[in-house]
Amino acid sequence: MGLLQTLLGKSQQLTNNQLALELIKRGKTAEQCRCIDFIYSPDEAAQRGCLGKKKKKKKGGCLSKEYEMDMNEYLEYVQKFIDKLDLKQRAINKIGLDESQISEIAPVVLSSFVWRGDGVVSKWEECDTPGYWMHATNKYSVTWIFFSDTQIYTYNYTFDTCSDNSVESTRDFFYTDITCIRTEHEVVENIREKMEGCGCLKKKESKFYHDNYHYDTLSITVPNDGYTFWCKTTDTIEQSIQATKSMIREKKNNK
Repeated sequence: MGLLQTLLGKSQQLTNNQLALELIKRGKTAEQCRCIDFIYSPDEAAQRGCLGKKKKKKKGGCLSKEYEMDMNEYLEYVQKFIDKLDLKQRAINKIGLDESQISEIAPVVLSSFVWRGDGVVSKWEECDTPGYWMHATNKYSVTWIFFSDTQIYTYNYTFDTCSDNSVESTRDFFYTDITCIRTEHEVVENIREKMEGCGCLKKKESKFYHDNYHYDTLSITVPNDGYTFWCKTTDTIEQSIQATKSMIREKKNNK
């Protein structure tokens, strides 16, 4: 009876999860439904099976479209969504200046999944290499930073892949008012347990892997205020930030 109750409990939990997903997907577009299925499905569902094969895609939804996607498909979808927005031109239009007025140095673009905050749901999926995982969330942030002779202009667009929710904002700072530009790289330890060894003759044993989370942010501080942007630090971004700091020092010394 105990085993039966356990099985019934798991079945009921699965049914509840499916019902919850269907409620979330009401009124959503087909692409948003695919993202919801990916982001909100249990992480275990994204792992490979005992024979190392990916789970098969299923049909779903009232139009019988394939909703399921894997991590690579999700990342590809996010990039295509960003490309369609044409955020650089959108930023220039929002700032309200001609591009020639904001070309003191090359603009900087920062982009990253949003890893913390209200409504952020994280997702992980094991790579082809055992013990390594890829991470994503339902929210993504893109920031463009432009430089004029006297000011820095920032444009930020943050969106939710599972809904129409988005936040669009612009800010500008005089070089003389900026007191600090700071980058921060944070590592949060995360250890995952994985059962390895499968098949009729292999006993499954727990193995533990470090799957640390890495967070990168850039912050601009002015008197009585400060702003932080999510970013994925690369050598190119680091060089751009160093060029920005040099310009700020130069503008402050020549004020």
